[in-house]
Amino acid sequence: MLAAASPLILALALGVVFGLCALFPAPEQAISTLNRFCLYLAFPALIFASVYEAQLDVSDAWGLVLATVLPTLAALLILGLSTRRMRPEARAAMGLGGCLGNIAYLGIPLSTTLVGPEMLGLASVVAALHIVVTIPLGTWTLLRWGGVGAETDPDGEQPRAPLSRLLRQPLVWAPVSALVARAVVPAGWVEPVLAPAKWFGAAASPVALFMIGLYLYVHRRELLHLGWSDAGLIAAKLLLLPSLALLCLWALRPIAGLGLEADAAKVVFIQAATPTAITTFALAEAYGIGREAMARGIVGSTLLFMVLFPLFAPRVLDLL
Repeated sequence: MLAAASPLILALALGVVFGLCALFPAPEQAISTLNRFCLYLAFPALIFASVYEAQLDVSDAWGLVLATVLPTLAALLILGLSTRRMRPEARAAMGLGGCLGNIAYLGIPLSTTLVGPEMLGLASVVAALHIVVTIPLGTWTLLRWGGVGAETDPDGEQPRAPLSRLLRQPLVWAPVSALVARAVVPAGWVEPVLAPAKWFGAAASPVALFMIGLYLYVHRRELLHLGWSDAGLIAAKLLLLPSLALLCLWALRPIAGLGLEADAAKVVFIQAATPTAITTFALAEAYGIGREAMARGIVGSTLLFMVLFPLFAPRVLDLL
């Protein structure tokens, strides 16, 4: 657990240190610039490479698809109905941060460590399914639930509807383009694109975490004001989504052709239990919706995950 999370914590801490040492004359501009790099290049490249290389032959594995997708849809439905009276920014942050987990940098390594190295391919498939569903749906949720904040571009452009702004987001098109490339584009044409995509994608997580660390330092006073909505975001990601995943796995077990084997079920649960993804802050920063709530959610859910997951995960995995 510590080995998987220590690089994330180090990158975050370095962002705080750079802010403390005033190494950026204009830290807000640095945050905006780093975020654009992550959101429009590094994260789309990472997602494209991950989805393209995942062994996504799931034509006869509808149980895996349902166990991965249904909990996310159910969590969004529950959050949507139960948070109508919340502030739009807090509600939007909870919707996105409560459903999109750190599946690449924590979920896949933990799956191979706790279940077995032979689960790498299956864990990659589950991660790809999460990405294909949650990135577009989560981005739309952030914009739609964000209320007034979602109506005006931070760049001063004319107001756009959530769907229009969603369709202009490269992060949304990255998994779609990867699936299209797998289906219709010759592998020889994709290989020259795949290598630089991996190269830029490798920078996505460390740069984004460094940026969050810098943001935490710059906005340290505002971020100290924790609220019930922050606790709700963390609970949605660490409690609600994993619980729904468990219920779905148990419900599918007796159905012929849909029940998953124990190891596959464990991978699905581990991926659902991961803390809030770093990508969520990049989206919140880009649209100016729920940035502080998302930063608190990422840090809080990651720290709690490191404490709680080793205590409770072995017992839950034994039930599967």
